[in-house]
Amino acid sequence: MYKISPLFSVRNQTFNVIILASGLGTRLKPETDFIPKALVELGNLRAIDYLISKYQYLAEGIIITVGYSADLLKNYVKGKYSSLNLLFSREDVSELRGPGKSLIYALDRANSRIPTLITFCDYIIEEQFSVDYDAIGVCKPVEGYVYGTYKTLAVVEEGVALGLIENKDLNSRKENGFTGIMICHNTMLLKSIVYSAAVSNPKSEDIDYAFDVVRPYIKRARTTVLPLTKMYEFGTEDTLSKTRRYIIGNH
Repeated sequence: MYKISPLFSVRNQTFNVIILASGLGTRLKPETDFIPKALVELGNLRAIDYLISKYQYLAEGIIITVGYSADLLKNYVKGKYSSLNLLFSREDVSELRGPGKSLIYALDRANSRIPTLITFCDYIIEEQFSVDYDAIGVCKPVEGYVYGTYKTLAVVEEGVALGLIENKDLNSRKENGFTGIMICHNTMLLKSIVYSAAVSNPKSEDIDYAFDVVRPYIKRARTTVLPLTKMYEFGTEDTLSKTRRYIIGNH
């Protein structure tokens, strides 16, 4: 059964915590016919509840990107977590392009003077991990957890991320798969990279999160890897079903 393990900074730093949650959740239909994927039920909680419980003690502000069913998600979170500093970055559903584009708008709400943690709304992480250094989360699969597919792999040497490459074996290659989690202690650098990518590709429909944002960042700032094992990914109907069984302890 899943146990929430809140994160804390050893250095007592506070973070911009960005939760990317604006997508349509197409692969989760019919679960997402009427609700955003951040509100899918996992046991007796919603997905967003696990994320907020995990990261709330780190956060100076929690920035949630909203798009599909935006008002439903906003009202749920604001009603349940009224004591937290919640910020919302809203996108028009017709203009949703992907996490890279969503990150542009989310960073407009971020405090440049503190670190930033980026995560996605369709997986949760049970284990503790360090947030006190620049890092990206990579998959270290074991039995008993639920993993998705990873389009991008981290090139790792002695615990340091040297780059990102395309995963050409989506069906079976999960080791060192880039999960999307990123910890950036230089938010100004992160903003510079993201905004520069937007300016240099004004006609592009999307900014590739992995290759246009994360890869340039790790080239300019020494970035360690966080091997993450205790993860539950629920981006599809199949992985959602498995995640529910594990979370309620019925597997």
